[in-house]
Amino acid sequence: MKKHSLTLTFILIVTLVLAGCVQPLPTKTPVPTEPVKLPTNTPMNLSPLYKTFMFVGGGGWATTLDQSKFYNTKNFGEHWLNVTPVGLESLQDAGSIFYAFSNSELGWICQSQIEVPGVLFSTSDAGQTWVSNQLAFPCGQMAFVSAQEGIIVSDLGVGAGSQYVSIQTTSDAGATWVQVFKHDPSSMDDHGLPSSGIKGSLAMLSTEISLIGGSRPMPGSLYLFRTTDGGSSWNELTCEGIPDAENSELDPMDIIRISQSEVIVPVRAYLPSGQMGAHFCVSTDAGETFNYVSTLENIEFVAFGSLSHGLAYGAGKMMQTSDGGLTWQDVTTGLPIGLTPISLSMMNENVGYLTATASPDTLLQNRIFMTANNGVSWQPMPATLVEPSSN
Repeated sequence: MKKHSLTLTFILIVTLVLAGCVQPLPTKTPVPTEPVKLPTNTPMNLSPLYKTFMFVGGGGWATTLDQSKFYNTKNFGEHWLNVTPVGLESLQDAGSIFYAFSNSELGWICQSQIEVPGVLFSTSDAGQTWVSNQLAFPCGQMAFVSAQEGIIVSDLGVGAGSQYVSIQTTSDAGATWVQVFKHDPSSMDDHGLPSSGIKGSLAMLSTEISLIGGSRPMPGSLYLFRTTDGGSSWNELTCEGIPDAENSELDPMDIIRISQSEVIVPVRAYLPSGQMGAHFCVSTDAGETFNYVSTLENIEFVAFGSLSHGLAYGAGKMMQTSDGGLTWQDVTTGLPIGLTPISLSMMNENVGYLTATASPDTLLQNRIFMTANNGVSWQPMPATLVEPSSN
């Protein structure tokens, strides 16, 4: 009976995903020959899964809060196989972990370790096998634009409100890297990317164009920078139309790559009054220019499945847009009851995944839900964790 229920749930999920991607033709509704049993909101096993990264086709990745374990799914999140690479250390024993996923098969995980500056684990088969390479530089924010082309903003150290970095690029899936930029404390020339501020977000739009966002306590400037030469030099960007920009600290919360030319940047604004807002800035020319579209208050995280459709959560409310952030609708009533949302990802403009927790203090007892209507309603997923076979 349980197996039958899971199979029926999977069939329904596939139907919903296809419905979200393709406009159906008008058809005559067939008369069912037997009663149809719909999935019920039955209790699912709690798990430590924290963030998900789903792709069209139903495959994707997930990681725990401390990033000590990585999982892969091939059936829309029904089951998650532990594919953590051998050699990945706990945060207590080594440095921070960074990762990038181009699709459900391609993944890279980078960790600075005690013995070496960094170790890069890469897979092309959904984590069934991993190749590890020792790096000559520490790990940092990482992004890949194809199976071969990638970039790492290597962390060279933080101090007194500054973060020195080097920038490394690869054209062979991470087997070898070329340094194209490095901060030099003895030189005033920072090639357009200041050492001041913390670099917290990265998006790679093409082999030549990337964006870096971060934060620094400096009102009147947006901490967002762009390169058009593969990372060798950078220029500071603005977002035209942000209200009261000259009096606000403007820090990108994330850089959301929709396509090679389309980017959405939610910008956190710390106002002199003490209030906090999230300004939404949009680019359709590969980050050359950004324009302000709207503001929401007290937003914690954001996800867009297309340039027009997205969700934003904060202060107990889920807000939905279908016009690129120009207007927002409250869809809070569709959220799971009794759980606190903690992360969100979108597969396309309709289908997305929400992680919600029963333990906000630890974020370890979590459940995963799927939407097929851009957050209007959510369906619980079994999210059964599967350990690899010992054979």
